[in-house]
Amino acid sequence: MPEKNLIPICSWCKKIRTDTDCWESIEVYLTKAGFGVFTHGMCPACAERIFKKRVYLESYQGICKAISSSISLQEVLNLIVTNVVKVMNVKASMIRLLNKETNRLEVVAHYGLSREYVNKGPVESDASVEDALQGKAVSVYDIRRDKKARYRQEAIREGIRSILSVPLRVKNEVIGILRMYTSEPVNYTEEDLKFITAIAEQAAIAINNARIFESRITQEREYLRMFEEVTKTVSSTLDLREVLDLIVRKLPEVMGLRAATIRLLDESGKRLHLVAAHGLSDRYLSRGPVDEEVNVQEALRLKPVAIYDVARDSRVLYQRQMEEEGIKSMLTLPILAKGRLLGVLRLLSGVPRHFTTDEVNFAMSLAEVCGIAIENARMYEMLKSTRRTA
Repeated sequence: MPEKNLIPICSWCKKIRTDTDCWESIEVYLTKAGFGVFTHGMCPACAERIFKKRVYLESYQGICKAISSSISLQEVLNLIVTNVVKVMNVKASMIRLLNKETNRLEVVAHYGLSREYVNKGPVESDASVEDALQGKAVSVYDIRRDKKARYRQEAIREGIRSILSVPLRVKNEVIGILRMYTSEPVNYTEEDLKFITAIAEQAAIAINNARIFESRITQEREYLRMFEEVTKTVSSTLDLREVLDLIVRKLPEVMGLRAATIRLLDESGKRLHLVAAHGLSDRYLSRGPVDEEVNVQEALRLKPVAIYDVARDSRVLYQRQMEEEGIKSMLTLPILAKGRLLGVLRLLSGVPRHFTTDEVNFAMSLAEVCGIAIENARMYEMLKSTRRTA
C-alpha cells in the first residue's frame, strides 16, 4: 500500500492526525474529506451495555446509601438482605458471619426464606461455601440438577433453583458470606459478578463499621458501670486503711487484672512507701524500693506508663522478681487529688496485655477518684486526731 494512503489515528481517542500535525475527531476529518455530515446515534449492542451499566451504577448507589444509613449492627444486616433482594430482583438472600471462636458460619440475617430452610443445618461442608470463604464468588446454576448438593431437597421444597455465594471481605479477611437465591436458573455474567462483589464489599465495610461502633458503645457503658462501682466502693468509708485496701482489691477486679499496689509519698515528698497491695506475695513486696525505677519516675512526673513485657523493658528494675511472681504487663499511674501528687498506683497483669489508650485514660480517671478518696480519708483522720487532742 502506498505511504500516502496511511492515515495516522490515535489508538485511544480515535482522533486523526492531519497534514498540519493537528489532531481531529474522525467525524470532523471525514466531513472535511467530503464524506458528508455526521449525526450520532447508538447501536443496539452499545445501548444495552450502557443501559445495564447505568442500572448497575444507580443500583449500587442506592444499596450503598441504604446500608450506610444505620449504625446498628442488626439493622445494617437487615438492610443488606432486603435491599439485595430488591436491587438484584432475586427470590431471597441471607448473610452468614464467621464466628471466630467456633469457626462456624452463623445465620445473622435473611429475607424471603422460610424458617425451616434457614434452620436446615450447617453449611461449612458445602463446596460453594468453602470457595466463598477463600474469597471467590461461586454460583450454583441449578441445584435441582446437582444430586450431590447437601440440601438439595430442602432447596426444591423452598422453590430455589440458583444459589450465588459471595464472600464478605474486609481488607484481606473474609468475615462471612452473602447468599442470593433465585426461583429460576440464572447464569451470572462476569459483569453481574463484579457488580455483586462490589455490593458485598460495601456490605462488609458497613458490617465492620457497625460492629466497631457497637463494641465501642458497649465498652463505654462497661467503663461507666465500673467507674460508678469503684466510686461508690471507695467512697463508702472514711477510714484510710479501709479506703486503700478497697482500691487495690476493686481495681484489679473491674479491669480484669491480677494485682495492684499503692505507694504514697512521705512528708518530704521525695520517698515512696508501700501502703496497700493485693494479689502479690510477701517475698515480692519485700524486694526493695522502687523510687529509682524509670517507670515510677515517669509516673511521678504525671505521665502514665504502660509496659507490655516487664521482663524485657529497661524501665523495670526488678525484672527477675516480676518474672518469678508471674507478672507479664504493668500500668503505673500517678495518684492525684485536686492537682496535688500523692503517690503512684500500679496495676499488674498475669498475662501479656496491651493497655489501650481508652484503658489508660479510664485507669487515670479511677486513680483520680482514688486520690480524692485517700485525701478525704486523710483529712478525716487529721480532724479526729485534732478533736482528741483538743
